Amino acid sequence: MTLKRKCMVSFTALSLLMMLLTFSFLTSVQANGQTNSNNIPPDMPQNAVQFNRTDITPSGYLESLQAMETTVCFYKNFTLMMNCTENCELNLTLDPQVRNRIISVSVDPNQTMMLTMNVSASPPQGEAVMERTLNFYMVLETDATLQLQSQLRLHINQTELSTELGREVNASKLIWHYWDPTQNQWTPVESYMDQNGYLVCNTDHFSTWTVAEVENPDQIPENIHVYTVIGLIVIVTAATALWKRKKP
Repeated sequence: MTLKRKCMVSFTALSLLMMLLTFSFLTSVQANGQTNSNNIPPDMPQNAVQFNRTDITPSGYLESLQAMETTVCFYKNFTLMMNCTENCELNLTLDPQVRNRIISVSVDPNQTMMLTMNVSASPPQGEAVMERTLNFYMVLETDATLQLQSQLRLHINQTELSTELGREVNASKLIWHYWDPTQNQWTPVESYMDQNGYLVCNTDHFSTWTVAEVENPDQIPENIHVYTVIGLIVIVTAATALWKRKKP
């Protein structure tokens, strides 16, 4: 065999070996969830801090989140993308019955916080089952009373959800709801679909949250709290009375 032919054979063998190694690597990485497009948030920043925990279903699992830093945690059948303007200690528990979900939580609290997040396929004891939900309930609780502004986003894949739930899911009818313990009922919150396929709502409080289809989503009022409205009425009334008293 000539030297040229030996080089060609060696090069071919080396190329095949490299292809096999590359395929093996990609298969291995996809298996742990890192390159599986079904698990990756479509708007995940390139500089996001990523943790591959696809081998566990978290139960009381602690994550330390740094302020002003987007963190993405990949778990079994669940991906959490979160950013917080203050340092946050997250205590996460996930129900194994929860299917593939991508959730994004942004929080702007007035201080560092300890956040407990429990995600389950059914509501906590004492809370009613919501009709036509996505089998997704998320309990958010902080360790102290604090002021916050938060945005909750759940990625919606109509095809996968329809297959999973055994019924046609209409994304245009999906609305975020929170459990109101004083009224003992689910309260709808103004929601919308963003350009990345997330169902989005904004809130200034945490409790149990879920997503469900409603027949007339256009009739859902904006998320204005009763106390805010009452406060505005009192202020306007007082100002009007004062103005009348001063009027000659």
